[in-house]
Amino acid sequence: MAESPAGAEPRGRELSWLDWVALIALVAGGLNCGLIAAVNLDVFAKILPHAAATRAAQGLIGLAALHCVVLLFRWGGEAPD
Repeated sequence: MAESPAGAEPRGRELSWLDWVALIALVAGGLNCGLIAAVNLDVFAKILPHAAATRAAQGLIGLAALHCVVLLFRWGGEAPD
């Protein structure tokens, strides 16, 4: 898989670094939500020292989820290969 030039939009289903960060954040947030539901364990609250930091991390995960929605629509709008 060839690298896209700096600042260029990735072609096809290639993922940019922002796409990867958003996907990883979304997985981390999903696992945290699953742990909260299953065993009442909030990993973010345990790791992050202040409630404001936990809320900020959860807000960033929400933004990552929005980015992933855009990513899905971008993939869905592509012509089939």
